[in-house]
This record gives sequence, C-alpha cells and structure tokens, in this order.
Amino acid sequence: MRRLLNIFLLLIFFSSCNLAGGSDKYSIQGTVKNNAAKSVVLEKLGLQAVTAVDSAAIDEKGAFKMQGVSESGFYRLKLDTKTFFLFLLEPAEFKVEIDPSAQEVFKISGGKQNDEFQKAFKQLGNTQRDLQGWNMAYQMYGQQGASQDTMMYVQQQLQAVAMKFEGMIRDSSKTAKSPLVAMFYVTNGPVDKFPKENLAVIQRLEKELPKSSYTKEFRDIYTKYEQQAKQQNQPRQQAQDVSVGKQAPEIDLKDPNGKNIKLSSLRGKVVLVDFWASWCGPCRMEMPNVVAAYKKFKDKGFTVYSISLDKEAGAWKNSIAALGMTWENQVSDLKWWQSEAAATYGVQGIPAAFLLDRDGKIVAANLRGPALEEKIAELIK
Repeated sequence: MRRLLNIFLLLIFFSSCNLAGGSDKYSIQGTVKNNAAKSVVLEKLGLQAVTAVDSAAIDEKGAFKMQGVSESGFYRLKLDTKTFFLFLLEPAEFKVEIDPSAQEVFKISGGKQNDEFQKAFKQLGNTQRDLQGWNMAYQMYGQQGASQDTMMYVQQQLQAVAMKFEGMIRDSSKTAKSPLVAMFYVTNGPVDKFPKENLAVIQRLEKELPKSSYTKEFRDIYTKYEQQAKQQNQPRQQAQDVSVGKQAPEIDLKDPNGKNIKLSSLRGKVVLVDFWASWCGPCRMEMPNVVAAYKKFKDKGFTVYSISLDKEAGAWKNSIAALGMTWENQVSDLKWWQSEAAATYGVQGIPAAFLLDRDGKIVAANLRGPALEEKIAELIK
C-alpha cells in the first residue's frame, strides 16, 4: 500500500471515533443562503464506508437544526447530492453558516477539536494547492519544450513545496492536541514514506482512544501495509549482483505497444537503465536531467532504457509524453513494487539508475545532472 489516504481526494473514506470511546451528544444549528436545497444530511466518514446518521429540513428562512448522539470524528454536511462541508464532530454545540456565493462558503464554530481541525484543513489545503500548481506547471512547461533553466527552476520550487508539505505532516502529526487531528495530518502522506509517524499516531490512538472505531480500523490498515511491505521485500532477497564492474542482468519487458524490448538488444551503445514511475515526484523532478542527457548524446551512441514501476498503463503512457521521454526503450510489467526487473536489480527506491558501457557492464549508479553527463561523455569517446 503505497498511499494510505489523501484527504483531498479520498476524504469520503474517513471514519469517526469518540474521545471516550463511546457516544456523545451533539447539536448543530445552521443557516443556508443562496442555495435551493430543501434538506441537509449529516454523514459519518469511515475508512471504508460513508454512513448517513442524521438529516434535517431547511425551512423557508434557510435555517436547520440537528441534535443527537454519535461518535466523535470526521463528518460532512451534504446539501442535496453535490455539496459537502467537512468538520470534526464532538460533544459540543455547533453553529454553521453556508453560503455558496460568499468568499468563505462554509463557516462553523463550536468544539475545540473542530477548531484545530479547521486550521489544519486550511493549512494543508493551501500547501496542497501550491504543490498541485507547481506540478501542473512542471508538466505544462515540459510539454511545451521549455529550456532546461526554466525546468530546473520549476523543479526547485516543486521540491521546496514538497519538502514543506512533508515537514508539515511529520511535525504536526506529533504536535496536534487531538489524536484525531494527528491522524488527519499523517494520513495525508504515503504510509511507506511516514511509517514511524503512522505507527506513533496509532499507538497514541490505542492509548487515548482504546475503544474508538478509528483505533481498530487504522491499526488494521497499518497491519495490512506491513504485510504487503514484507511481501514486496521478499523478491529483493533474490537480487543479482549489480555492483560496478558486473555485467548488467538481462531485462525483457514490453513497451506501451506490447512489443518486448531486451536490454541486451542495446549492446554497442552506452545505456542508462532508469527505474521510475509516473507517481514518483522525485522521478519527475529528475527526468529533465535524463531528457537533457539523451538529447545531448543520442547521436553519439547513447540511449536510455526506462523501466516504469507503474500499475496503470494510461498513467505510464501519458507521463512518457508529458515528460518528453522521446526514446523508444520504454518498458514495464505494470506490477508496481512487484516489478521483476526491480527485484532483479535490488531496487528499493526510485529514481534508481545504472549506467552501462557499450559491452553492457555497469560503470556507475545513480549519477545525477552534470555528473551523469560527464560520465556519458567519457564513455562515448
């Protein structure tokens, strides 16, 4: 499981829990302006399901009221079937204002945990938007054939925002006052990138909320991740010797059109064996360097043999075009981290690259930027 949860794409899979592990009374009093909805529904967001727990009619003045008993946790208010407003329900009296025409569409007050959650939601949301914006810029400039300087600048900005986002997840998951908010932070990142933080939040939930539905579900998900991680690591125990000076192990995989391309078919050329994936941010940031090297040396006996660790053919093919990877040797078995080629080469993280001489022997590994070009220039003489 590469990604446990992304709150902005998959928040409908959140579940709820109670600080005391039981049930508590809530009250929600709200108004709706500039919207024709006749009713509002309260839904509890679980890790694997969404459950409607309450509903109320909206009167002619746009007012509605709900009160009842339910676990504390992540919920949403739904107007008709299209509009959703997220908050952290807890034993408290909430006041809600909804106005789709206003700059701040959803306003809610009430509950200390919810106050903390709303701040966290905005903080992560702003950074997430910055990250998406720079990622879109990177893809756009790549498609337009922008200069290497431009691509490097965008890459640096993207990397800076990504580091800020990751730092926010690590730090805030530790400092959040509410264990639910701590879980919100940590589940915004891939579990394999933040395993310690995920486990720490789970242990906190088990200590502070032992009877919570979150505690059991989150522990079950993490247990499945650990099991999958062990299975993924098993093939790597069979990795061949890929140290410098050794003959590069054979790879024989299909290209996007279903044609097999053997690595050995490129003998006589200097070859960069490059492991990457469309979903890998660092891979996308490094790709301009690989593209630049290919353009500079392709007519002098250099080429790239790219192995994608993607699972979906569409994402793989689209990224090849978007990133300007114009060489023909694009292959994948679409097995993600179960990739046979990755297992053979002992690849445990990407990007990972092996530079081969004209005889197919490994002469260097994981060279980047100028160091890569310098070594290629040396080999093609």
